[in-house]
Amino acid sequence: MKMIHLEPNQVPQQLRGDYKGKKFKAVVTEAVTIPIDAGIWSGGSRDNFHAIDLRSGQTVNFPGQNLAPLDSGRAERTINIVPGFAIVRQSIFQGTESGVTFYVHPVNAAAMLPAPTDLNEIEQLVLEVTRSFKASYNGKNRYEMARERWEWTGSKGSFPSEVEWEETKLQLFKKGLLNKAGAITIKGRNAIS
Repeated sequence: MKMIHLEPNQVPQQLRGDYKGKKFKAVVTEAVTIPIDAGIWSGGSRDNFHAIDLRSGQTVNFPGQNLAPLDSGRAERTINIVPGFAIVRQSIFQGTESGVTFYVHPVNAAAMLPAPTDLNEIEQLVLEVTRSFKASYNGKNRYEMARERWEWTGSKGSFPSEVEWEETKLQLFKKGLLNKAGAITIKGRNAIS
């Protein structure tokens, strides 16, 4: 399964449903398993699933998501994805909408796939650190935290200098993989997925 982060402008309005946020991703697969607890609130969180026609936006809800937690009609089910349709998971985590995931057949994924991005070793490292670490923590910036982790884990090779790091960040910004503030962009996330 390949995950693709989507820019909001890549998602047609008819596929958004009632979701007003900006977090969209697609998972390329031929089947998806809907868990037995789909639709159930737990700790302020839940996932709802439905099928959608990619052209018209017409939806079909899966049965059982509105049943009581211990109802015998609840069951985990695996759904095979048919080209032209997607399975949609709308997630709420601790009371906050956390995005929409489209599970799409490989036939329909070609239009969503980002162009491959060639990254050198330092570019890959900077993007992974930017995705994984806060901008600063405990008085240390991402570079300092990454260097400490590199040394602590006994990684092979030499860690880039701070000058190389900053030059790489500038190159990644020019490529659209980091934004002006130094945060990773959707294009950057796709480059390292």
